[in-house]
Amino acid sequence: MSFSKKQFLAIGLMSGTSMDGVDCALIKSDAHTAKAVGKMVHLPYSPDMRRNIASAMTEAGRLGSPVLQNENLNQLETKLTNIHAESVRKILSENNLNPKDIDVVGFHGQTLLHRPDQGWSWQIGDGQHLANMVNISVVNDFRRHDVENGGQGAPLVPIYHQALIKARVDQGLEVAWPIALINIGGVSNVTWLHNDGEQQMLAFDTGPGNAFIDDWVKKNTGQPMDIDGALAAKGDIDHDLVKEWLKNEYFTQPPPKSLDRLGFNVMGLESLSLEDGAATLLDFTVKTIQVALEYCPERPKYIYICGGGRHNKTLMWKLKKMDIPIDSVEKLGWCGDALEAEAFAFLACRHLLSLPITFPGTTGIHQSSAGGKLYQPK
Repeated sequence: MSFSKKQFLAIGLMSGTSMDGVDCALIKSDAHTAKAVGKMVHLPYSPDMRRNIASAMTEAGRLGSPVLQNENLNQLETKLTNIHAESVRKILSENNLNPKDIDVVGFHGQTLLHRPDQGWSWQIGDGQHLANMVNISVVNDFRRHDVENGGQGAPLVPIYHQALIKARVDQGLEVAWPIALINIGGVSNVTWLHNDGEQQMLAFDTGPGNAFIDDWVKKNTGQPMDIDGALAAKGDIDHDLVKEWLKNEYFTQPPPKSLDRLGFNVMGLESLSLEDGAATLLDFTVKTIQVALEYCPERPKYIYICGGGRHNKTLMWKLKKMDIPIDSVEKLGWCGDALEAEAFAFLACRHLLSLPITFPGTTGIHQSSAGGKLYQPK
């Protein structure tokens, strides 16, 4: 199959560490710049599916290697892939498109365990099964090549951030260099850009994002998150706990670096009230972002926030107290809820042209490298 087109129409799929569901988005791209088009789709997981994914993460930790994937995880992988296929069908319907209109689907899958220090990152999601179900070529397994060649395998989105900024520059829109884009999902990460060139990127995971706050609220109330940061706004921060957590050696390691969702142990919460625990965990997220910015080669002149964390009003209020202007990515005309899904559509387009998706400054790999595996429908 030839992939010599100048413009691709691609679908991207993302199921992140928040485990809330599948984001599905459309882009047009030449694999160098990109533009979001059409309506995005979010397909939420059922409470049972969320529990199953959380249990699978625990089981993966117990097994300790993706080569030990068992029948339980195989069954979950099939269910997860079926839900992703449903989201593809839904976005096609919402945008009056047919499978033949789409050049490729970028399929991230669900991360169960991330161990770049051991040369692997474990995502479930059956690329061939998805390609067969939606009758569109699928690229997945984006992290494998990077981690097997000494990279962190994360974050993968920076090259898409760079492409979007490059599109703004090409349109003659002003950019105040350097800038930072901070994604606050289950884990938070930063992309630092000094210009629109691929070699002017630094990216790394800053620390926990929403994951611990979500887990704390779920454990104590049964609700999936602290909506608008309302609980944290009522609580008092245990500053001693935050100081103790910040002693983790991760925060003194130079980037590039990446985290597993369960890579920290926030001991000491048990004695706190619901509100105080939420406030303390939120402050930890803010402090880790502040620490991370000190590792940027130059302090950013502007910060843009994407990911679910930008919906947390208390979190955004605290971030805006820093001495750097901060806005959500909507200020740039982007959709913060769709950005990661769009990114995997973009990475799939780059795979079709054998272009790199990871770089020394984003994952620590020794040279810029392509990644992903292509599956064509049978």
